[in-house]
Amino acid sequence: MVSFRLSNKTASPSIKLLVDDPIVVNPGEAITLVCVTTGGEPAPSLTWVRSAGVLPDKSVLNGGTLTIPAIAPDDSGTYSCIANNNVGNPAKKSTNIIVRALKKGRFWITPDPYHKDDNIQIGREVKISCQVEAVPSEELTFSWFKNGRPLRSSERMVITQTDPDVSPGTTNLDIIDLKFTDFGTYTCVASLKGGGISDISIDVNISSSTGGQERLGVVLQGCGEISQQVPGDPGEPGRECSWGSGGRTQGMGSD
Repeated sequence: MVSFRLSNKTASPSIKLLVDDPIVVNPGEAITLVCVTTGGEPAPSLTWVRSAGVLPDKSVLNGGTLTIPAIAPDDSGTYSCIANNNVGNPAKKSTNIIVRALKKGRFWITPDPYHKDDNIQIGREVKISCQVEAVPSEELTFSWFKNGRPLRSSERMVITQTDPDVSPGTTNLDIIDLKFTDFGTYTCVASLKGGGISDISIDVNISSSTGGQERLGVVLQGCGEISQQVPGDPGEPGRECSWGSGGRTQGMGSD
């Protein structure tokens, strides 16, 4: 004898994500987001949406599983799984994808050699500041070098990192009581603790030349065309660079 039991029981959907939040990845990696139902009658359907708009063109959606092959920085954002069975409200769970990146670099020098009324002089203090846009910002680290050799903070070479609430992603090298022996190439190297991203660097060459004037030569290696020139003070970085091949050198006179 076979018996059947009919039921009109219904329940709104519930889900969970089998992923971390946030998800921090390197560009080029494949990412898989998994969403599963934990309740709902009738069985809910699952789909993924992106807060910034449509899913990336390369996305592969299979029920509650979303795969993004070769993720790019533009794919960063909040992704949400939505479950719906037309009973009650749809269920929604979200995760944030962060794609590591090092972006534009800037530097400025105090006193500003690009202003004729400022002077870079022996015996004076010189500050070189380096700023980089990093994602995620908390992974950003800086290293300083002089003529290719690592620099450590000392009484005359003071290395500091600016309060991120004041000027995020900024490091400073203060050269106290500038001497002739301080002339050379100073390199600021930015990197991410998580790895997977090529370091970027800004080289600043401080030197004197003959001809009756001291001159400051500024060399930006690994930096493309300088795209912006604004007064060089801590509030307004003096040179902005977008990264690419080649370099640019400028000689600046001072009175």
